[in-house]
Amino acid sequence: MCTSLLLAACASDGAQIPTGSDNPFRPDDRISQRELRLAADELYRSARARLDSGDYAGALQQYEQLRSRYPFSDFATQAQLESVFAQYRSFQPEQALAGADRFLREHPRHEAVPYMLYLRGMINFERNASFFDDSDLVDTTKRDVGSLRRAFDDFSQLIGRFPDSPYVTDARQRMIYLRNRIAQNEMHVVRYYYGRGAWLAAARRAEAVIAEYPGAPATLDAVEMLARSYAELGLSEQASEARELLAKVEPVRARRVPVTPEKSWWQKLWPFGGDDSEQAPAPEAMPEDQSVS
Repeated sequence: MCTSLLLAACASDGAQIPTGSDNPFRPDDRISQRELRLAADELYRSARARLDSGDYAGALQQYEQLRSRYPFSDFATQAQLESVFAQYRSFQPEQALAGADRFLREHPRHEAVPYMLYLRGMINFERNASFFDDSDLVDTTKRDVGSLRRAFDDFSQLIGRFPDSPYVTDARQRMIYLRNRIAQNEMHVVRYYYGRGAWLAAARRAEAVIAEYPGAPATLDAVEMLARSYAELGLSEQASEARELLAKVEPVRARRVPVTPEKSWWQKLWPFGGDDSEQAPAPEAMPEDQSVS
């Protein structure tokens, strides 16, 4: 009560209650903010040093500390960005992809968005990479290409949204490689359908390869399989058109493509035909006995 009376008396005399800046017993906000920023900067530099030295686990630990202690600072945003790279380099693709998606969602206008799109593409690009990718010992084109498709979409988004980004040149080259790999994978599906006698399905998938992956080496295989599928379907006119298209690039190869249904393997081994017209005729019937008529 005495305190209330004292405050009232001060107010009646025109005196002001000390504010935060005038209060000598309250720490200066500017100094504390500066100290906090210095501490955050020190922690960030330590984390970055670990990242540059390849100690990705240590860097991730300190980035997490940085984000928890200074959650609304630019240091926290940078830590979030560099954490994705650390996860990528420490072979944690699932965590890295989740982190990349989170960063793009939370910071859609950040200057590092082009880099994050490129990095997300690289994570998907290398997700299923193996030692045999460039080897002739194993046909790796039969493997699932889901992550390669996502990488293609990431690089395509980067080029479309940020054509002046320094990452565009590399992204475009990787898209060419991805296009070729995905087209090769699609051709395995075409050949599977053709081998099972599903010629209509084979023709449709071959048409899709030609339309969606122009310029890929596999498109020539697609044109050949398209001609063969049309031939098996009895569409000789369409088969001839597809063969003529192939002949413009590989004339020798085109001459081996039929425009009429091919014989089965057993017909090729036994070339004497399989219908009744090419079989031995039945013996002549006995002449009618006139005595019983």
